Amino acid sequence: MPKRRRSDWTSAVETIRAGAAFLAQGSSYSYLRARTLLAGPKLFKDEGFGFALQICKWEGFAVAAQDLILIMETEMRENLPDDPRIRAAGLLQLYRDVLAAEEMPEHRKDRGWDDAIAEFEARLPVFMERAPLKPDAICTATALRLLDHAPITDDVREADKMMVLNNVAFRFIDYQATLRKRLDLVGFARELSEKMDVAA
Repeated sequence: MPKRRRSDWTSAVETIRAGAAFLAQGSSYSYLRARTLLAGPKLFKDEGFGFALQICKWEGFAVAAQDLILIMETEMRENLPDDPRIRAAGLLQLYRDVLAAEEMPEHRKDRGWDDAIAEFEARLPVFMERAPLKPDAICTATALRLLDHAPITDDVREADKMMVLNNVAFRFIDYQATLRKRLDLVGFARELSEKMDVAA
């Protein structure tokens, strides 16, 4: 942990990147270990299962980064521009930088993150126009994405939905406290606002 909270762009990007990786990997691995029980050790060594797990983790990472940015925005909103379009543009650039800070996963090397960026761009207006939501409502997107890519059957996916939603929500709420410890969100809001004003 840093000795003091940071408010610069680079620190915010790294905190979001690290948090999204931590949340996606922790959520997917813990769920699949619990679901596979005694078969877990053997399955986790299986090449096909391992590759599917990597895809699940990385696809979850892309959405977890979106959700962390949206959670941060709810805390910073009163210190950000009122215009939702300006806020959306600034947050989209933040997301682009978070993705660029991470090594491209193997299964995406031929297509990059363009579809994830387009997805977030489509999500942003909805969140910018409405009252701020709580973390457990925002991170539903991450939970559902992890379930979509988890190497399990559809009947198990449906049966486990509430368990995964609750587990992911708990992890995001816990990491929100880490965000507050690592970042001076009011200070970062000022830097983000300056970038938004320039972009506008």
